[in-house]
Amino acid sequence: MRRLSPLFSAFLVFAGFAVLAALQGCAASAPERPAAAPVIFPPPPAPARVQYLGSISTPADLPKPQGGFADFVLGPQPVLYPLAKPISATLRGSRLYVCDTILNSVLMYDLATGEARPLVGDRGIGKIQQPNNLCFDAEGRLYVADKVRQAVLVYAADESFLAAWGRPGEAAPVAVAVYGDELFVCDPEEHEIEVWSRRDGSLLRTFGGLGSEPGKFFLPTQIAADAGGSLYVTDTGNFRVQKVTREGEALMVVGGPGRVLGKFAWPKGLDVDGRGRLYVADSRFANVQIFDPEGRLLLFFGAPGADGGNLDLPAGLRVMPWPDDLRWLNERVIDGFAPEFLVIVVSQKGEGFVNFFAVARPPEAEK
Repeated sequence: MRRLSPLFSAFLVFAGFAVLAALQGCAASAPERPAAAPVIFPPPPAPARVQYLGSISTPADLPKPQGGFADFVLGPQPVLYPLAKPISATLRGSRLYVCDTILNSVLMYDLATGEARPLVGDRGIGKIQQPNNLCFDAEGRLYVADKVRQAVLVYAADESFLAAWGRPGEAAPVAVAVYGDELFVCDPEEHEIEVWSRRDGSLLRTFGGLGSEPGKFFLPTQIAADAGGSLYVTDTGNFRVQKVTREGEALMVVGGPGRVLGKFAWPKGLDVDGRGRLYVADSRFANVQIFDPEGRLLLFFGAPGADGGNLDLPAGLRVMPWPDDLRWLNERVIDGFAPEFLVIVVSQKGEGFVNFFAVARPPEAEK
């Protein structure tokens, strides 16, 4: 066999590297698409107070490292763990945790690495049967309200299963909130809020009960606590939100049945930001209304439809301080917009399941 000259061998090696680099470049780059106009609320010429940032429905929507030569040879890898019917979500660090009532699991999507998988502890005695709502405490423990298991499932910061708290046959948790050493659990079957110990899940007290007067509930479905420990409850069957003390004393009623802004058709997800403003997602209006600490309407965003920024049967909502270090969100913020809070709204139907919105700092805070 004829041997190749050293010079020609070196040329082949160089050419091989060049081909690999070219292939990697083809896999890493894609034709540029015209940038869509940003979706902001209220529409111009009013100052932008809320910006729609994007949505996630499958791991294909997450950031991904460039595939390079392996993807070129093997082809794109299958997309695992797409969402089917999410109902609520929350973000901890870069990890998005989503309750899905068809998959009957909590899925973790990492907005920094693109990783997607089920919750580590969702197996064996920690198996989730129907997750409806979830929240973290300050120590990193995750609480999942499971209506079918009739329990709140508790997972450690590393996602390992710790405990299942509840009283099967007596309570069917659909939502949970944490404040101090107590868990506040919505039980729509008894139309009440149950207060459990965060240490062992024991029942401490209950309040509410079926009724339409302040302090009573008809189908409480979501609950949140503000910085001072006051509770906000979506009183869905009464078409309103109630603010109550941790003992159940009525403090404020927001909304009521109606077809105009400031009223509700079927309120579901809710949360409170660091300025005491209340956010309420209405499944039938397909929007989110924002109220000031006195319950006065400030603004709404979203609408029915398939366009970006619209919602379809929204059910879950979470508000949190703006994550300055999360590139996936920050690179979507328009120039001149100073975000203060992130709002996550979960649609149960449509093309965009988990939707992200940025809320701007008030003008006086920007100076």
